[in-house]
Amino acid sequence: MADPLAEKVVQPAVNPEHLAYCPTMDLIALATTDEQIHVYRLNGQKIFDVQKRPGFGKVNRIKWKPNGEMIPTIFLKPSSKPGLIAGCPGQSLATASSNYSVSLTSAHTGKVVHHIDCSAYSKSQISCLGWGINFTDSHKVSVHISNLNGKLSLDDLTSQNHQTKAIEIAPDLPLDLAFLDVEASLPKLSPLSSGGIENDIFSSRASLDTLFQPLTPGSTDSADVLVVGFEDGTVHLRIYDFFEIGNFNLRQVSQAFQNCKPISHCSHPYSTTHSLLLSTSVGEEEELLIAPLDLRLISNTGKYLSLLASKSTQLHNILRYIHQVQRQMCSDFKASQDLPSRFIGNIEETLQEQCHCTWVQAAYHLVVTGNCYPEVKEWLVDQLGERGQKRWDKATVTGYESVRRLAHENLLPASERLNVVLSRLRGLSKFQVSNVSLGLSTQEIDSVIDTVNALQLAAHHVLIASGAELHQFLAFSSWLRQEIDTQSADPSTPEVSEKEINVDHASALEYIRGPMMKSRLLKFFDLQAQSNQRSRRDLAAEGRSLFELYKRELGSIGKEDSPARQLPSLDALISHLDSQCQMVFGRIAETQRRNVRFGLPISLGKGIPESVDLRMLVEKNARKKDTFALYVIAGPTSRQAFMRIYRILLEIENGMSSTKEVEYASIEMTGWNLKDAKFVDDEECMLAMANENSSRLLRVPYRKQSDAPGQLTYSKITDGSGSNRGNISDGPNIDLANSEHLSRYTWHEFPTGVSWVPEKMEINGRKGRRVICVLAQDRFHYRVYDLSYGHDDARDIETEGIDEVMS
Repeated sequence: MADPLAEKVVQPAVNPEHLAYCPTMDLIALATTDEQIHVYRLNGQKIFDVQKRPGFGKVNRIKWKPNGEMIPTIFLKPSSKPGLIAGCPGQSLATASSNYSVSLTSAHTGKVVHHIDCSAYSKSQISCLGWGINFTDSHKVSVHISNLNGKLSLDDLTSQNHQTKAIEIAPDLPLDLAFLDVEASLPKLSPLSSGGIENDIFSSRASLDTLFQPLTPGSTDSADVLVVGFEDGTVHLRIYDFFEIGNFNLRQVSQAFQNCKPISHCSHPYSTTHSLLLSTSVGEEEELLIAPLDLRLISNTGKYLSLLASKSTQLHNILRYIHQVQRQMCSDFKASQDLPSRFIGNIEETLQEQCHCTWVQAAYHLVVTGNCYPEVKEWLVDQLGERGQKRWDKATVTGYESVRRLAHENLLPASERLNVVLSRLRGLSKFQVSNVSLGLSTQEIDSVIDTVNALQLAAHHVLIASGAELHQFLAFSSWLRQEIDTQSADPSTPEVSEKEINVDHASALEYIRGPMMKSRLLKFFDLQAQSNQRSRRDLAAEGRSLFELYKRELGSIGKEDSPARQLPSLDALISHLDSQCQMVFGRIAETQRRNVRFGLPISLGKGIPESVDLRMLVEKNARKKDTFALYVIAGPTSRQAFMRIYRILLEIENGMSSTKEVEYASIEMTGWNLKDAKFVDDEECMLAMANENSSRLLRVPYRKQSDAPGQLTYSKITDGSGSNRGNISDGPNIDLANSEHLSRYTWHEFPTGVSWVPEKMEINGRKGRRVICVLAQDRFHYRVYDLSYGHDDARDIETEGIDEVMS
C-alpha cells in the first residue's frame, strides 16, 4: 500500500470536473464550487488565483499547457439579452445567450495574458479543450534522442527542463542565420500604469517578459497547438497560444460527421496527425467516434513555421501594447484639458458680456500692458485664487509629462520594435522560396511598414509638441501665480518682486495665444469626436502613403493654408494599422487552413461512457517502421458492463493519415463501480474502483507490444477498409470478479473502515514527476501518491503541513 505524499482538505468543495496537475511542476490547479480557480503547491501553499473578468461565473474547462507554462480556462457568463456579445466569447441558447471566454493564464505570474473571444467562432457551448506540442522535424528529433543513449528523453524536450538547453546539437549555419533574433538585444518595453482595459497585463515586468519572449533555439523545433471544440461541431485551431489558424465545422466537412461534437483531444510530439474523440446521436442512441486531424501545415511549412508564428504573435502583442499606450495618452491629455477649460469657462462669458473680449484677449492685454480688467481681477482673486492655480498647474503639468513620457518611453520603442518584426516577415515574404506555404504578401507588409513609419513620425511630433507646450505652460503658470499675488496685494505698496523678474513673458504669451485654447496635440487626440465619427474616414480607401501624408501635413503646421483636418488622429492611425495587420494575419491563416484535413471517423461502439481517456504512442509495425497507435479508454455504459480499451493503428505519409486496423480489449467490471480511468504513461493505465466493501487503485499494462506480465490481449475489430474482423462482444481479458485478477492488478487499496472513496484522478506520468492526485468522493479531500512507489527511482517531495486546511 502506497503512502500519500500529500493529503489536503480543501474548502469550499472541489468541482471534480476541474482538477488539473501541472505536467512539469508540482502544482495543482482546481476549481471550487464557488467558481474560483486556485493553484497550490503540494504542501498546500497557494501560488495564485486565476483572474476572472467582472461578471464571469461558472468555470467550464481547465487545461495545462504541455510544458506547464500556461493554464487555459473557460468561463461561463450568462446574458439577459438574446444574442448579446459584450466583447467576450458566447453561446446562444433558445431563449438567451451565454458568453464564453478562453483565458490563457501564465503559470509564472498568475496573470491572464490573453483572452480568446469565442463568439466569433461558434454560438454554442465549448465541449472540448486540448493542447498539444508537435515537432516541426520529428525525424531529426527522434534520431537526436536515440544518439544520446538515454541522456535525453521526449519528456525533457516537451517540458521546461533547462538541462535540455545545455545539450550539444550539431550546428546548422543556414538555419541559425535564419533564426538570428535581434529582438533579444533591444531594450525591453516599459510597463504601463495599471488600470487599463487589458486586465493590466502590461503593468508588470513579469507579464511583459512572458508576452515578449525571444525566439530561443529550443522553441524553433516545435509548435504548440491549441484545439477548442464546440457542441455544434466547430473546431477552432491556434498555434503558439495566440496565432489563429481558423475554424472548421465538422458537420460541413462530411456527412459522416453529422450531429458530431468533440469531447476529447489527443496528440503526440512526433505526429502531425491529432485525434479527436467525438460523440454523435443516431436516432435515440449515442455513438462514440474517433477521427484523425491532419495538420499538414506543420510538415509543409517546416522549420519556418515557428519563426512565422513567433513574429506574428509578437506583432499581435505589440499592437495590443500600442493600443493601450494610445488610450492612456488620450486619457491623460483629456484630463489635463478638462480642469483648465472649466476655469476659463467661468470667466469667458463674463468678459464677453461686460468687456466684449475673450479670455485670451484679456490675458494677453494683462501680460503686455499690466492693466487688469476689474472682471479679471475679481476672477483671479475670488474664484481662481492660489488653490485653483495649484490645481490647474498640477493637472496640466501631470498631463503633459504623462503624454511626453508615454511617447518617449512606450510608443516610440514599441513602434521601432514593430518595424523590426515587420522587417523579419518582409524578409520571409521576399526571399523565402517556399513563400506559397507561408501566405505572406510583400505588398501588404510594405503598406504596414508605411503606416508604422507614419506612426513613428506622429509620435516624434507628439513628443516635441508636449515638451514645447509644457515649457510654455510652466512660464504661463508662473506668471499666473505672480499675477494672483499682485492683484491680491495692497495697491498702496507696489514693488517688483524677484518672481516677476524671472517670468518668461514671451513663452507665457505663446501659451496664451496658442496651446491654452487650441493645443497642437489636438491634431493627434480628437477629444470631441465620438468613436463612430472617427471611424468614418477610410484610410485604406484613400490609397496613398500615410507617411508622406503625415510628413507633408506636419511640415505645414503653422501655415495659414495648412489643411489641418486632413491629418488622421493617432486613434485612426493605430486602428488602420490594426486592420492592415489583421489582413496579414488573415492571409497567413487562410493559407494554413488549406493544410488542415479531417479524416473519416471510426465508430467505437454505442453509448457515451463517463470515463474516457486517450493516448498516442509510437510503435513498430511488422516491417520495423515507426507507426502511431492511438489507445482509447472507454468506461462502462448503460449498454455494457465492462470497460473497453481500443487500439487504433495509424499510418502517416506526407502528413496524411490512414487507419490500418482497430483492435479491442476489455475488462469485466461486475461487482465494481469504475470511478475514473486514466493513462499513466506509455505502458500502464490506472483505474479507480469502488464497491460497498473497499476502494482500490489498479494499474493495468495496456500496451500491445509491452513485455509486462498480465498485459491485455487485443482482438481485431476492423481493418483499414472497415470490414469486421471480430466480435465486439467477445469475452473480457480481465475479470475483476476473479480474486486472482483483482490482486494482480491492485496497486493501492484504501483502508477499510474509512469513508474515503475516490471520485476523480489526475495523473502525471512524466519522468521525474510520476504522481497521481486522487480526489475523494466528498470532494473536500485529495491525496497525492508517488507512482514510483516500490521502484528505485522513488522521489522525495515536500509534504509538510499536510493537515492544514486550504482556504
